[in-house]
Amino acid sequence: MRTKWKQTLVMFVLIFSLLIPSASYLAIAEEGLPVTKEYSLNPSVKAAVKSILNEQVAEGTRIGAVVRLTNDGARLTRVPDYEVRVKAEDGVLYTLRPSASNVIAIQPKETVELSYMIVIDREDLFSLSEISWVDVDEFVSPRLEKTIISIPISSIEWRGDSAIFSDKLAKQSWSEIFTIPLLSTSMEYKPVSISEQNTPQGPRTIVGLLATNKSDKKKAIPDFRVNGRSDKKVYTGKRLEQDPIVLGPGEQKYIHYAIPAGKKDELRGLTVLAPESFATDDKTKIEYLIGQLNISLPQDGAEVSEANQPKMYVWNSPIQFDPLNSVIQPEISVSMVGLQMHESVGGGFKAAVAKFKLTNRSDRPMPVPKFQAQLMGIDSTKYTGTRQTTVVETLTPNVSYIMYYSFVLPSNEKGDQLTMEILDSETVAPYNIPIATFKTMIKAEKSEDSVLSFYPFKVKINSWKSEVFFGSARESFPYSYKLSIDLDVSLQDEVVVDQNFPKLKVEMVSDKGKVIGSKTIPFIGENRVATGTQTINMDSVLYEFSNSLRIYETIDTPYGQADRLITTLQ
Repeated sequence: MRTKWKQTLVMFVLIFSLLIPSASYLAIAEEGLPVTKEYSLNPSVKAAVKSILNEQVAEGTRIGAVVRLTNDGARLTRVPDYEVRVKAEDGVLYTLRPSASNVIAIQPKETVELSYMIVIDREDLFSLSEISWVDVDEFVSPRLEKTIISIPISSIEWRGDSAIFSDKLAKQSWSEIFTIPLLSTSMEYKPVSISEQNTPQGPRTIVGLLATNKSDKKKAIPDFRVNGRSDKKVYTGKRLEQDPIVLGPGEQKYIHYAIPAGKKDELRGLTVLAPESFATDDKTKIEYLIGQLNISLPQDGAEVSEANQPKMYVWNSPIQFDPLNSVIQPEISVSMVGLQMHESVGGGFKAAVAKFKLTNRSDRPMPVPKFQAQLMGIDSTKYTGTRQTTVVETLTPNVSYIMYYSFVLPSNEKGDQLTMEILDSETVAPYNIPIATFKTMIKAEKSEDSVLSFYPFKVKINSWKSEVFFGSARESFPYSYKLSIDLDVSLQDEVVVDQNFPKLKVEMVSDKGKVIGSKTIPFIGENRVATGTQTINMDSVLYEFSNSLRIYETIDTPYGQADRLITTLQ
C-alpha cells in the first residue's frame, strides 16, 4: 500500500513539473560550464558543482552551494531525493537546505541549477573539502545512509567579498581578454577604460569593459558585478546599463560599472563576481556573489580611453569617434573649426570657446546630437564645457550647423597644450563616457587686410567714424555718440548659426585709454551685423574724442561675459 502511494506521488510530481517550465524556477546561465567535472547521480542524471560559498556573516557562517544537474535520458526525470551535505576540513558534516525555487524534475537533455544553503552558529574560520549526495532511508531502524557521490570543492570555495584568489589563472592583467565560464564561454570581455567622475552622490570610478559575442548566435550579456578593492576595503560596483543587452554574432558593446571609490589611485584591483540566490520561501530571497577573477589596474595609473589614443587634431577635419558610440550617428560629420581664448570682462578667469561644425550627410533630417565636451590642461585638470543653448533641433541634409561650447579656465592657462574629450552624457547619465579624444591648442586667428574672422563669418571694415552730441535719451548719461561703420560681411563656408551664436562687440576708446561706450551686435536676427553702413548709438558719461575702436567676439558664460579681442582700429 505504501509503495503504491509513493508511486502515485511521484507521478503527480512529474505531471505537475510538465505544466510549469523549469526555467520559471531558476534560469540557467546560457553556455555556462560547470567548474567541476560531471559525476553520475544515477543512470540518467549527472551532477557538477557550479559555485561554493563559505563566508562570515552576522549570524555566524553562511554556507551555500549551486549545482548543475543534467538529464541525459530520453524522458522527464525527477530530481533525485538525496540529502546534499558539505564536509569541512576538520571532518564536520553539514546538511544543506534546498532553495524553495529549486525545480523538482528535469526535462530530457536539459540542465538545471539547484541552490542549497545553511547558516550555522560558528565564528571560527574553516574550509570546506567536499560536497556529497547521500541517499537516506528513514523507514528502517536504524536508518540507512549511502553516499552516492562526493565531489572535491576546496579549489572553488569563495570566502566572501574580501577573499583573495590563490589560483594564478584567476588573475588577469589590464587589457587582457577574459571570459566567465561560470556564465558563458562565448562572451569575451576586455577592460578598456577607467576614470574618475564627480556625481551628486559623490566621487565614482567608472570602469568600462568591451563585450564581444564570439558565437554564431544571438547572446545576452549575463549579469555579473565588478567590485573595486583597496588594501583595506571592498567597494561594491554597480552596472550602469540597466536594460538587458543582446549581442548578435560578432557584435560588440561597452558595459560600464560605477565604483564608489574616492580616487582610482586608492584601488589596488578589480574583482569580477557572478550573482547567485537562495529562496527561503516564496517571498524571501538571499542574494550573494561568487568571485570569478581579479583584474589588475594599469601599472602607470594613467587613464585609459575607449577612443583612440590622443593625437594632434587637424582643424576642420572630421573627428574620429568610437564606432560603438550611440550619440553621433554615422551619417553626421562633426569637426572642430576653432578654439579661441576669451578674457572675462570682470577679470578672474579665461574662457576657451570651441566651435564645432555639424554636417548631416544623409538624405533625411536628423536630430542634433547631444554630446558633451571637456577640456583637460597639461596638469590633467579637467574643465567641463557649457553647451550653447540650441535652437535648432534637427539637421537638414547636406547643411552644416555651427555650435559652440565654452570652458571656464583659470586666468594663468595659456592653452598651448590641451586635450579635448567628446563625451556621451546620455547613455548612462549622469556619468560621461569618452567617445573621442584628441590633443589641441588655442587657435591663433590673424586678421589680414582689415578682414576679421568670426567663424563662419568674415567681416571687413572699410571705414569708421564717430560723433559726439550733448544730451541723450537717459538723464544719467549726458552725452550721446554716433558710430558709423562701413562693413562687408560674408560667410567662409555654407553653414548656418542661430541667435545664440557669439556676437560682435564694438568698444569706443578715448585717446587716454578710457572706454567711452560699447555695443553688442548679433550675427543673426534683427539688427544683425550686415553689409553696408551700420550706425550705432551709444550713451556715455564721458565727453571724449574717440581715436580708436576695439572689435571683440563676445559670449556669455555661467561666470559672466567673456570677450576675445579681434583687432584695434585707429
